[in-house]
Amino acid sequence: MYDFHDLSINRKIETEPLPAEALNYGGHWLDREVDGYMTLSTSGRNEFSRQINSADRVDDGAVYLSSRIESKKITVTFQLLASTIEQYNERLEKLKQLLFQPNQPFYFADLQQYHFVGTASALTLDSETLNTTGKIELSLTDPYLHGNVKTITGSGTQIKVNDNELIYPQTPTKLTITPAEAVANLAVTCNGKNISLSVGVDAGQAVVIDFANLNLSINAVDNLMGLTLDSNLSDFYISNGSMISINATGSYKLDYEVKQL
Repeated sequence: MYDFHDLSINRKIETEPLPAEALNYGGHWLDREVDGYMTLSTSGRNEFSRQINSADRVDDGAVYLSSRIESKKITVTFQLLASTIEQYNERLEKLKQLLFQPNQPFYFADLQQYHFVGTASALTLDSETLNTTGKIELSLTDPYLHGNVKTITGSGTQIKVNDNELIYPQTPTKLTITPAEAVANLAVTCNGKNISLSVGVDAGQAVVIDFANLNLSINAVDNLMGLTLDSNLSDFYISNGSMISINATGSYKLDYEVKQL
């Protein structure tokens, strides 16, 4: 429909409002694409469990060694309505089709700026009737919520991370450094962690440290073997207030996602 504001036309498509916890799985709103489907509730979204690694003491208790956040599951309870068996089969088939692809980004209507990544591991129905309720089980090997990619760009030898949403230590997505002059052994440090190259980099060559895929490229050519043995890609953590130092001046681009439990 058309809204008139100061003689200009604002065109917008009116759609039915989504339930507060409506699920978007792999880019598809189930409540909009499956006729008769409606999200009723979710559980498990704000839960987490931690596996503790410890060694028993000779006397009482144990000694803490390490821990890790475990995988988790989210359950979506829904309603599916149909008037005929043909409608029922058609709508159920559409739902299964949308849930088929594994390892998909998904999010909910009440928190669309963050997404999970997981797999629809089970679809169950409470009864085999035309009007029924059921559950979708989503299995997450990665228990974190992910925000949209943020970028810090600039030039110099230091990158200051100022982001109040970055409350959990995490690795960046990617760091690109383009030195202004040739450097024999490029080195990057943050919070006691180090990434160093054993090969030289010419002026203007882009060095891309890909934390998401644990890779390194120089001038668009993969060169993971160019990293020194003491380099830390998997635990090169940043958080709000972190300072990344580079031993060569030039331009930089830091990409990261905000993660939350």
